[in-house]
Amino acid sequence: MSGAPAAAVTVAPETLTMTWMVAGSLVLELLVLIVVLVRVAWWLSGRFTSIDGSFSSIAREIAQLKADISNDIAGRKVVAEARTDIGQIKATLIEFRERIDRLENHWDGHKHA
Repeated sequence: MSGAPAAAVTVAPETLTMTWMVAGSLVLELLVLIVVLVRVAWWLSGRFTSIDGSFSSIAREIAQLKADISNDIAGRKVVAEARTDIGQIKATLIEFRERIDRLENHWDGHKHA
């Protein structure tokens, strides 16, 4: 290298001002971006909370419907069993009536004889 002293680098004051303006605008844009991201996150959090609440209420309604359906099915089974039992009771009553009629006829036959 040469033994000559290095030339001094001079920067115009306008260049320094311009550099600080660019750096300031970048910082300001980053702050605005952070604020926007925080607001979007807050909004999404609120939406997720309301959606979660909706899902919770829907889940409660579905559970109630399941309980109602189970009760309805159980009730229908009881009614079906009761119908079978009632049919058997009717058949038994008819059989008793027939036996009573035969006994009365037989008793009447002995009375008159």
